[in-house]
Amino acid sequence: MKIRHYRPFFTGLLCWILTAGVVLLSLFQGPSLRHLAGAVILAVLGAAELWFAFSEKGLEEEMGIRTDERAQFIAVKSGHMTLGILNGLLFAGALLALLGYGFTKAAVWMAAALTLCGVIVAMFVVLLAVNCYYEKKY
Repeated sequence: MKIRHYRPFFTGLLCWILTAGVVLLSLFQGPSLRHLAGAVILAVLGAAELWFAFSEKGLEEEMGIRTDERAQFIAVKSGHMTLGILNGLLFAGALLALLGYGFTKAAVWMAAALTLCGVIVAMFVVLLAVNCYYEKKY
């Protein structure tokens, strides 16, 4: 077996290492349903990633074969709309948190507002970096 795609291979290994960690934690703390559920989800995700690591084609190529241009256009438009809606919700949440801080002077409101603003700034930086990457690539 030859590793054809390294990113899914390392992701699969990480998932299985985390699965082993959850199982060991379950042994020390005692078995519980949440440990079992977490271990099963991580093991399945790791197995799927390892399957894609050893497959002939990558996930993008597999999906590209099964989709037409209309489906790809819909996926791009829905992703763009989702990003816009999420950005609006984060901004509204930050403003409401600032308003809550203005009325109560509780530090938890300021922490929430700064966290939401940080997420907005991080989302902008990631979007800018991805746009620059794809402008240079295509």
